[in-house]
Amino acid sequence: MNVLRQSRRSWEAAEGQHLKHSTQYNMTVAVFSSLLLSACSNPTPPIARGLPKSFGSTPDFDNRINQRYPVGSDEAKLLAELRSERFTITESHDASGRNQRSALYESNRFPCKETWTIRWVYEHGIINAVEGRDSGVLCL
Repeated sequence: MNVLRQSRRSWEAAEGQHLKHSTQYNMTVAVFSSLLLSACSNPTPPIARGLPKSFGSTPDFDNRINQRYPVGSDEAKLLAELRSERFTITESHDASGRNQRSALYESNRFPCKETWTIRWVYEHGIINAVEGRDSGVLCL
């Protein structure tokens, strides 16, 4: 009988060690996964913070952009804010040769994604037209 008790104690001790290591492994994987996912995500850019969330585009972001940077505003201020918020800015010309720029910001928080785009026409550093568009929250 003593042999059985010792065997059982050894088995219970081994099982306890296994559970301890298994729990440590699971915790390590969970922490690593959350760090990995958070490193791959971008938060909402400051220029869009506080706006209502939706599962489609709304006029709220466009309204905010037009209030902050109405026609006649200094383009340099808009560019400075967008660069500081890590928007990707591109330049193009429309068919009539007008200078245009667009700025894109993407937020990826698995399983969802949201994008904000700002387009404007400028001449001699002055904004002549501006619009903002957000995709709304798009999830798998």
